[in-house]
Amino acid sequence: MNSDLLHGFYLRDLLVDPVKGHVTGPYGSVRLPPKAMETLLVLASNSETLVTREELIDEVWGAGHGSAEALSRAVSEIRHALDDHSDNPEYIQTLPKRGYRLIVTAAPTNAHTDSIAIGAHQGAGNIGLFENLKRRGVLETTIAYLILGWLLIQIGDIVFSQLLLPAWTGTFVTVLVIAGLPIAVILSWFLEFRDGRAVLHKLSPNASLRRRFSRTYISVVGALAIAALMVFVYDQSVGLPQAEITKTQTIAEKVELPPVEENSIAVLPFLNLDGSEDTQVFSNGLADDVITRLTRVPGLLVSSRGDSFTLNPNTASSKVRERLRVALYLEGSVEIIGDQMRVIVQMIDSETGFHVLSKRFDRPLAGYFDMRDEITELTVANVRIALPTDTQLWSAAEYEESDLNAYVLYRTGKEIYERPRTLESIAESITYYNQALERDPQYTAAHAGLCDAYVAKFKLSGSPEDIESAEKGCALALGTNPRLHMVHTALGELYRQTGRTREAEAAYSQALTISPTDAQAMIGLSEVYTQQQKFAAAEEILHTAIGAQPGNWRTINSLGAFYFNEGRYEEAADTFRQAVLMDAENFESRSRLGSALTMAGDFEAGKIVFAEAIEIQPMQRSYSNLGVIYYYLGEFDKSVATHRMAVELGPGLAAMWTNLGDALYFAGQAEESAQAFQRAASISRKRLATNPSDTESVLMLAWSEHMLGNTEVALQLIAKVLPNAPNDPYSFYYDALIKNRSGDQRGALDSLRTALEKGYPAKMLIAEPLLGELRFNKEFQAMIAESN
Repeated sequence: MNSDLLHGFYLRDLLVDPVKGHVTGPYGSVRLPPKAMETLLVLASNSETLVTREELIDEVWGAGHGSAEALSRAVSEIRHALDDHSDNPEYIQTLPKRGYRLIVTAAPTNAHTDSIAIGAHQGAGNIGLFENLKRRGVLETTIAYLILGWLLIQIGDIVFSQLLLPAWTGTFVTVLVIAGLPIAVILSWFLEFRDGRAVLHKLSPNASLRRRFSRTYISVVGALAIAALMVFVYDQSVGLPQAEITKTQTIAEKVELPPVEENSIAVLPFLNLDGSEDTQVFSNGLADDVITRLTRVPGLLVSSRGDSFTLNPNTASSKVRERLRVALYLEGSVEIIGDQMRVIVQMIDSETGFHVLSKRFDRPLAGYFDMRDEITELTVANVRIALPTDTQLWSAAEYEESDLNAYVLYRTGKEIYERPRTLESIAESITYYNQALERDPQYTAAHAGLCDAYVAKFKLSGSPEDIESAEKGCALALGTNPRLHMVHTALGELYRQTGRTREAEAAYSQALTISPTDAQAMIGLSEVYTQQQKFAAAEEILHTAIGAQPGNWRTINSLGAFYFNEGRYEEAADTFRQAVLMDAENFESRSRLGSALTMAGDFEAGKIVFAEAIEIQPMQRSYSNLGVIYYYLGEFDKSVATHRMAVELGPGLAAMWTNLGDALYFAGQAEESAQAFQRAASISRKRLATNPSDTESVLMLAWSEHMLGNTEVALQLIAKVLPNAPNDPYSFYYDALIKNRSGDQRGALDSLRTALEKGYPAKMLIAEPLLGELRFNKEFQAMIAESN
């Protein structure tokens, strides 16, 4: 045995101390039992030479005292201390049935002075922090993790919006990457791999260079997996911080909100204390009925039901003031115990948050209608100081009371109808209205509700049968109580959708005579004025509607739509921004904002806003308009996929099918494109059978006929539209498309010039794939330059 080795020796970067019985490496020290240390000394004294099993037993245990099993155990303990493996040895090689060989040279401590040995002799506890981090692979892991994390965030930022994934996925990935970094560092510091298994060992011996890659790989992947689980659990229990959806650059621009008028009030949804479905019906019905009756008070500005119900019961007064722009608001709670109802009503000053009125009502359910009227009278009495001196309450004859069970059914149907409207939700509301009428055939509100619901269904289905049902409902409502404003508003909607413009104007005017602040009637009358080309009157009445209900986003939305149809896209975008700022979850106004931005040529901003609107509530027009943007950007496969979503949600809208047809045409799917145009033509014909003056249906039919090869029919249809819509840029736009594809370039250029003069955006014409060859026409280029 080499006596120099007794004072210590190095095996590569491991220090073996026979006296203390320790093997020390970069990660610390491991104690080696005496017999194992003696075995290692014998092997070290004969480095790179075979030592037979018999020689080892005799040298370590003495002749006749050792055993093969004891030797095997000692070698196994040595391997563990050296982090060596028999199948891929770095230190001790096994020669089966013969013995063992130490395949590295043992260097005595007094002769080994290289930097690696010195570092090993220092031990993990004595070397510097940086050197320790480097040896444990922490630096490698950190660099690898940062590179991978950066790539994940960049890929997510680019790809997620293209895949139409929800906006929260980007936040999830960012938080995941941040949370995973410390986990990766910790794993790299402690994680060691032996025999293909991960082991946590604070005092792990040396890990060879070839294992460092696997440690880095497992540390990074493991950190991401652990972080993903942690972030998911946190998101489910607490919720990840989300960027305010209204903070996008397209929306966050400051707009001037309407002032808070002294004589304005809102009624928030009442809190349902017992949580039952019946109580919820009475709770919502009470708030809605009080709103309806307050709107009949001269001089009192009342926030609409659809607007005030966007807030929760017991919302903070500051938020009510900011959102609804009212000086006062009513809130309360409803509880039903047996056949008794308890209602607590509070009127609050939105500026100070102080109570103006607080009262409790305990009544039998049968006395619901009397209690409702008492609440209204009490409310008016407490706001009378802000009202004209001649303020009078409504005439009771203009309202109706019904069987209480019928009322509950009617209110349930109305609640469903007020939700985002689909064919399914409309059909469900119709069922409840009919059940209410089974209990009370003279229930006027239910008849008017049926009329409204069938008109709404017609907008989605295009079925003439829906108009017939709507006409029946309105006729019965008029026959039971013609003094209700809601009857005439429903009738106005029916007339307008069937092209009876004069009758619609008269119906809306009658509704406003009964209830001067009926916002739905004012919006409908504005639509009629637009159809009659009375544009100044249409805009004026919308401003009146906003003044009557300053917190009603629907009136603001309608003004934005008016600007949009007039080609005033910047004004439209500003108006829609105002509606979105009033209600961050307003997917309808957000989608319309996207349309305005798109028509203004800002396709990227439009994409962002449409994606936000879809995340809040998937709607056919949001998908369709997003598909149009992809179409203009030349991404036809994405356009097709997005338009397919639109037609699934709105199969009765011809425009959805023509947009899909255009995208399929440029995607090279001619057969499916023709099928889409055939569907659009069929829908348009059905709508025109009900309303022959529906300009949009004529244009959709003309374009479909042209794309199906019937160009002459298409041009005849367009020729009928142009005199009736002289200010509509879309009519001239479609006329230009058809003429250009038919070889009449002169006629196409003339129509394009008129479309530009009427407000059609030049950027849209430049991006239109169907006008690709005209982009090199000097006259076309001159027109575009002039319009810009």
